[in-house]
Formats: sequence, structure tokens, C-alpha cells
Amino acid sequence: MTLVLLGLNHRTAPVEVRERHAVTAAEQLALTEKLVASPEIGEAALLSTCNRTELLALSEHFDEAADRLLACLRHEIGDGTIAVDHVYLLRDRYVVEHLFRVASGLDSMVLGEAQILGQVKEAYRSSVAAGACGPILHRLFHRTFRSAKRVRSETGIGTSVTSVARVGVELAREIFEGFDEKRVALLGAGEMAESGLLGFRDAGAEHIVVLNRTVETAVSLAERHGGKGLAIDSLEEELGRTDILLTSLEVERPFLARSTLERVMPLRAGRPLLVIDLGIPRNVEASAGELSDLYLYNLDDLAGVARAGRVQRETQIPQAEKIVEVETERFEIWRESLPLVPAIRKLVERSESLAFEEVGRHMRRLRELTAAEGMPLERELERIARGIVAKVLHGPLQALRSSGSGGWAAYDAEAVNRIFGLDEENE
Repeated sequence: MTLVLLGLNHRTAPVEVRERHAVTAAEQLALTEKLVASPEIGEAALLSTCNRTELLALSEHFDEAADRLLACLRHEIGDGTIAVDHVYLLRDRYVVEHLFRVASGLDSMVLGEAQILGQVKEAYRSSVAAGACGPILHRLFHRTFRSAKRVRSETGIGTSVTSVARVGVELAREIFEGFDEKRVALLGAGEMAESGLLGFRDAGAEHIVVLNRTVETAVSLAERHGGKGLAIDSLEEELGRTDILLTSLEVERPFLARSTLERVMPLRAGRPLLVIDLGIPRNVEASAGELSDLYLYNLDDLAGVARAGRVQRETQIPQAEKIVEVETERFEIWRESLPLVPAIRKLVERSESLAFEEVGRHMRRLRELTAAEGMPLERELERIARGIVAKVLHGPLQALRSSGSGGWAAYDAEAVNRIFGLDEENE
């Protein structure tokens, strides 16, 4: 079975392409179900964030699976068109290494970004819910979480600015000398908005409002961290007096139109408005950036700020990459040893059967000897028999499992079946 991953990210595709191939939480489950229903695909998962959309599959046929994933990205997720140079295709070990790097924050626009691990976990949960996560992907995802945990606990890769929203705060800090007299508005009340709110609070902002479709969610977020929650209907009024707007709504098309901002800007008496759009798809109509005194930045515009902030964390990259390399090797040894599993299972079962048969031959005599004491020997003798089998086979089984890393697993499995007559016994 072959691992296949096809996707696009902030390095291969600009924001206008990524937003056409973004997947909402509601769509994620349905698309994963469709993928695993395809005859070319045995297991599947789908990861979608503000900076990437990736489709992962397990298949016996690499080319057919790759074609199916591309068709899904192009037609079922996108608008039917995507340039080849916007997409990357990975296979087997490269898939494992890539997923480990992504979850660890090594492949993010913001080096060490913490939010990505939660998004990878969401992809795993959707795969499980869709019935698309079999034993290989189940093991792969749990090894991914282990690798990411090691990177974050054993290196300093996650220090300093570790989210896209925090990069937005750094951008605002570069534009304004201070936030003590500035009014900040957050459009959206999810994880991204919370990270932004905390960033502005830490930077000294005192006047923060949160606007959301569900006003209760906005109020809850604002009350947790200090701020005011408002209904989204108050947005236009709020734009008349705010200085910084950070948006992170989940939308299908721009929520804030140029025409709305055209009405608002004259009321601001020449005061500049900084708009940081973290949405994919984008929350603000792109042409709004042409308006006087309005400064609109999207995710791609934040890349320069993110690069400046990563310098102090880059010294940790070699150590983090070494952890990824070690964890990748461990997973590959396990995956390559899978052809041995049926042979090992049959060998253990055969050995236990012989041991139990030998115990059974002596059972009657032992019962008679211990009848006076009333000792139940059957379970104890079975335990002893299993212990003998485990000790006898421990060395050979360890050698068999480790042989998988050399690519000899299939040959060794055939040899075990032949030497011990396991296939003949089944027949």
C-alpha cells in the first residue's frame, strides 16, 4: 500500500488561489467520505487551513490515487482550474516526513506556529468520523502528534510569535507607535480572533471590541480576555471609529464589501484605517485596498513580517528536523514490517497450539495428583505455556520485525510460512 499526498500551500500558491480551494469544517467530513468511497483509495484524510489544503490517501495504485486526489482538489473543492505549479505531490516516506514537519510548525508561514497541530488533529477526527481512517493512517496521525510534541517540548521552535494573528499584531505595531490610544476591532470570534485579541492586549491595546455573527460568542470571548462583545450588525458603525480591524470569519465570499468601506471612510475625517484580513477565503473585497487612507493587508502580505520574526527561532530548526527524521524512520520501519504481521500471528498461534497440546497431554495426571488440594491448574498451565512460547519466540520475532527496515519483510514472511509449514496447516 502506498501513501499519497497532494496539496497546495502558501509557498506554491498565492492567496487568490488558496481561497478558491479552501474547505470549511462542514465540507471536510463530506469530502473525506467521498474520497474513501473511491475504488482507488483505501484510507483518506483532508487538511485545510488558511495557508494550505492537502489531501492524503492510502492506495494500492499510486497513479490512480493521485489522479483522484487532483480531480477532487480541482473540481469538488475548486472551480475546475488549477495550475500544475501550484500543486505538490508526495509519496510514501516523503508524505510521512511532510506531515510531521507540518504538525511541528516547520512548514508554516510562521515558524513554530502552534495552531496548525490542532488543525491536523481536526483532519484526523474528520477522517475517523468519515470511516476513512484505517490502521495505517491511524498509526500515522498518532506518530505525527508524538513528533510534534517532541519538537515543541525539546526545542525552542515555538517561542516568540507563534500564530498568524500574532504576526498581524506585529504588523500593526510597525505601523502605529503604540496601541494605548487606538481602538481595535476583531471580526470573528474563533481561535484566530482569540490569538489576535491576546496579542493586542499584550501589546498594550485597551479598547478592543469583538464582533461576530453569534453575539453570545463575541461576548464570551471579550469577557474572557477584556473587551466588549457586539453583534455583527454593529460593524459599519464600529468602522467609523476603529483604527485597526482584524478579520477572521469563515466565509464563502468577501463579507466586507468595498461599497461599505466607501461609505465609512469619509466619516473618519482622514484618520487611517488598518485592515488585516486573515480569512481564507478573504473577508474583505480586495479592491477596497485602493481607497484613500485605508491600508489592507492579507495573509500573503504578512509573509515578510513572519520572516523577520523567525530569525531568533531558526537556530532551533536543525534539532527539530533531526527529531522529524528519527520519528519518520521509526514509522517507516513499522510500515515496511507490515507484510510480516500475518506470518508472525500464525507462528505465535501455531506455537501456542503445540504448547497447549503438550499441556493437555499431562493435564489428567496433574489433576489426579492435585485433586486433594482442589487446585485449578488449567489457567495456570495455559499461562505458563504462553510464557514459554513468548520466551522461545522473542528473539526470532524481534529479528523478523527489524528486517522490515531493509525491505525484506515480504521475503521473510514467505520464509517463515514455508519453514514452519504455516500455510500448509491453514489449508
